[in-house]
Amino acid sequence: MDNDLLSKSPIGQIVPVQGDYGLHDKFACWAFLAAPLPEDIEGLTSQTWALISAASTALGRLDQETKGLEDPQLLIYPTLFREALTTSALEGTYGQLSDLLETRLSGNQIESQEIREIYAYLEAARGAFKSVETRPISVAMLCDVQREILAQTKKPFRDVGEVRKHHVWIGDEGQPIGEARFVPAPGDDRLKAGLEELVDWIGRESVLPPVLRAAMAHYQFETLHPFGDGNGRVGRLIVILQLLRSKSIAEPVITVSPWFNERKQQYKDQLLALSCTGDWNPWVAFFCNAIIDQSQALIEGAEHIDNWLKESTKTIHQRRWTGIIHDVLKDLASWPKLTVTSTAEKYEITQVSATSIVNHLCDIGILTETTGRSYGRVFVAQEIMDIVEAI
Repeated sequence: MDNDLLSKSPIGQIVPVQGDYGLHDKFACWAFLAAPLPEDIEGLTSQTWALISAASTALGRLDQETKGLEDPQLLIYPTLFREALTTSALEGTYGQLSDLLETRLSGNQIESQEIREIYAYLEAARGAFKSVETRPISVAMLCDVQREILAQTKKPFRDVGEVRKHHVWIGDEGQPIGEARFVPAPGDDRLKAGLEELVDWIGRESVLPPVLRAAMAHYQFETLHPFGDGNGRVGRLIVILQLLRSKSIAEPVITVSPWFNERKQQYKDQLLALSCTGDWNPWVAFFCNAIIDQSQALIEGAEHIDNWLKESTKTIHQRRWTGIIHDVLKDLASWPKLTVTSTAEKYEITQVSATSIVNHLCDIGILTETTGRSYGRVFVAQEIMDIVEAI
């Protein structure tokens, strides 16, 4: 950690920490303790304010596009899939969309440890989205989310589901704390107070635009690093929760992780640079560009999904097929993978009826069989898969 630069930071201070790696292996170094976020922010350039305005407008367009969909779930689930996969990838847990979608197929056992962990994030995020409909963001909520995200991990972590009481550092795996890229706040009362102050700040009324506040809060959370693990995933989830609470979006249809994942090193560098310089402009601009680009990608994705559904529905009407096949088609737009058995169970129909529906959808090219087997076959709506992976 560059103590010389961080010691001059106008938005925090370095403080001494000491501890041990094991029974007799002790360490002593410095950690960075971020100052509370300001109620107002000074020094933003006109270019940065223009980006804040553009990001706010982009979010507004995305929100309107979502409201224009027949069913917002058509975009909510694809967005959440993409966020779950890429926010986990940023932390070194990699999975494929196809494998994630199989988690809801009848009789499927999740064999991949990576997919179990990603699915745990998926469920934690869904619970958090539901929670912020009626509850403000709180330390208790964030602790619950962190516990749920780590529920399927096999790694032994300390202080799971609570603000950490131990020291952590950011750097290459196995790297000693003295050589770390960054050492966040010590795991003591100062860290707990810092997180409580951040949560209070998020909940207070403000004249600052929600996009700017989301950028500021994300920096603060990642710099405090309040948990033993899962800080990145929880921190990026908070962005969505803030925008929901501020009514900037009515549904959780924004995702920043894919954009950050493509610029992983720059993402880390921008957060560290802000701690060193106190200049909010580069980080806020970086964050706003993520919102702008991802909003546009999601708008285009929503349009493609909507067009796919309309064209597919038209084809089914031309064949004069009626009944549950229309429900199956609509659900494919948000969960584009199924089996005959999962279809029979979900719609409470016979295996014969489910087989007929799946065969019809294969006949018109909506579904494609992926296993090549004569039993236990799995079918996907490949066009929807392609759209989701491009978001």
